[in-house]
Amino acid sequence: MLVSLFVVIFIIGYPLYNIIRNSFISEGVLDFSAYGSVFTSLKTYKALLNTLIVAFGVLLLSGLMGGGLAFLVEKTDFRYKKQIRFLAFLEFCVPSYIISVSWIQITARGGYFHRILKLFNPDIPYAFSPYSFLAVIIVLSVHLYPLVFFGVSNALRKNNGVLENAARLSGAKPFAVFRSVSLPLVMPSLLSVGLLVFSRTMANFGVAAQLALPFGGEVLTTRIYKAISELDIQSLSVLSILLIAISYTLYAVSERWIRRRAFYTEDSAPASAFTLTKLGKKTWLANLAVSVFFALVLIIPLITLVVSSLMKRWGLAISAENMTLNNYATVLFQNAMMKRAFLNSLLYGTVSAGAAACIAVLVVYFYRFSRVKLTGLLMSVASLPLSVPNIILAVGAIFAWINPPLKLYGTKWIIMLTYMVLFIPICIKQLLGLSHSVSPSIDQSARTLGVPVLRRILRLFLPQVFRGVTAGFIISFLIAFREIPISLLLYSKGNETAGVLLFTIQSNSYGLEMTSTIAVMIIFISIAGNILVGKISEKRWMHENAAVE
Repeated sequence: MLVSLFVVIFIIGYPLYNIIRNSFISEGVLDFSAYGSVFTSLKTYKALLNTLIVAFGVLLLSGLMGGGLAFLVEKTDFRYKKQIRFLAFLEFCVPSYIISVSWIQITARGGYFHRILKLFNPDIPYAFSPYSFLAVIIVLSVHLYPLVFFGVSNALRKNNGVLENAARLSGAKPFAVFRSVSLPLVMPSLLSVGLLVFSRTMANFGVAAQLALPFGGEVLTTRIYKAISELDIQSLSVLSILLIAISYTLYAVSERWIRRRAFYTEDSAPASAFTLTKLGKKTWLANLAVSVFFALVLIIPLITLVVSSLMKRWGLAISAENMTLNNYATVLFQNAMMKRAFLNSLLYGTVSAGAAACIAVLVVYFYRFSRVKLTGLLMSVASLPLSVPNIILAVGAIFAWINPPLKLYGTKWIIMLTYMVLFIPICIKQLLGLSHSVSPSIDQSARTLGVPVLRRILRLFLPQVFRGVTAGFIISFLIAFREIPISLLLYSKGNETAGVLLFTIQSNSYGLEMTSTIAVMIIFISIAGNILVGKISEKRWMHENAAVE
């Protein structure tokens, strides 16, 4: 356990310590001038204000979209509930940066929407710009609303509806039932997932860089990236500490809220006790609204990406002679750098996710079964990256591994090590819930019989949480294919990844058609991997039940 604690503190705590240290030390002497320059700069407060505006905007819009769909699915007799769940799942598989690429292709001058307008009036003026903070809010809301949908949907499904039914029998109107009964019951889950959406929005870099930087708009993450490019180490460290403080505060508030507002419901009443709200004559309106919604946020963007990936050059007329499969052949077979980027993502994802899963197994095992008080510290440090934006993890890695004795900067090892730091808490989250179903008496009995700790972990603990290990590994592996900030800051020539390729491809003499090709491939890998997680989990669950029987 001490070895595990040392490894976790070294790879997670040491980089973050270096960020704090570099904020007040310059050339070996104490220097707090960076704090003064950062916190007296109007640009810092403008970036912070923009960050908060975007975060609140995404929270409101994603809450309306995800919460509305959840109530429609769980509280009404809407027919196509399975289809909504699948489409929301599909939406979440699409990385946010790819959604922003689709947004540009649809709304830019010369884009698909402009082309449609020109069919009716060739001389129609078009002044709409795809670059704005409103665009950032829309794109991130489209990406994050599935979090709200699934969170609220699960909370609504947890209740058997007895209280809502009682309100109806008492004469309450549908809106009154929603306002006074349904909404308060899901408020803890709604606020919890809302804080998650808020913090993830503040930590996002790719969408803000794609849609805000072109018109000079800045948020905290883009300010940090700019400080990196200017080699302003102290300002970079102070900005990182500011973003860490905000993110960790939100994370701590979220965890505390969950603990204080957790509640349990009795399931003694049959499921049939609750009568779903009948849409009646409004069914056609609900069908139309859902169809239009998913067409706008999912179907049209996906079709746009696929069509663009098949074009010889983006901007050409859509016709058979202007379409080709050469873009895919270039990525997979012809261009050495592109092929290498996908192979690197495959290697880095496999190694990092495997190492993170192994460390997560040790952390969760000691946390659940060891009597040593240090296990709480072990779990706290291992979970810390959940509250640290990815771009800050990359900054900490640069500071920690740029000098001897462990000089990793400029190599592939720094990317894999930082990926591993990012993946450890993700794997822990997949394992922790399952670990509570493992009785401590099993481990205690084996310990009494003198079974060594590693054998207890491998023979007794691991088989019972293997489903979580598999899910954590595959989820982490998929993130490696779509991760941008860490890869962008840490890669060197020969160590490019799919995320770097996606972000930089347009600056390498390629157009949106090649960006779309890479995006389609990443989407396909993400969807296939998420489906695989579900299939493996379901199969493992069936085997476990069969063994119990």
